[in-house]
Amino acid sequence: MTLEALVADRDNRLGQSRQELAPLRLTLNAQNFLGGDRPLYADYAMFGPFHWARCISPFALLAADDPIASRRERLLDAFEGLARKSPGYDIPAAADRRR
Repeated sequence: MTLEALVADRDNRLGQSRQELAPLRLTLNAQNFLGGDRPLYADYAMFGPFHWARCISPFALLAADDPIASRRERLLDAFEGLARKSPGYDIPAAADRRR
């Protein structure tokens, strides 16, 4: 399959992908991170694929108001913004919140 064919219906699949993240979202609605009050290994493991997506494409996998997106933003800022320093695309709404 070509890359063009792979992404041809991504907008239609996005809703399903976001729904599949519901258990993660429920946990993050109840506590600051998967690890509780501070990020632990599980939080960084969850962060990795979203950070990779941010680095390679402007396509927003998460809505700006998604609890997962806000945790991603926190982890981008962790360690003096180390992850944020890597080249990537940012969701404009998230960038506006940081101002």
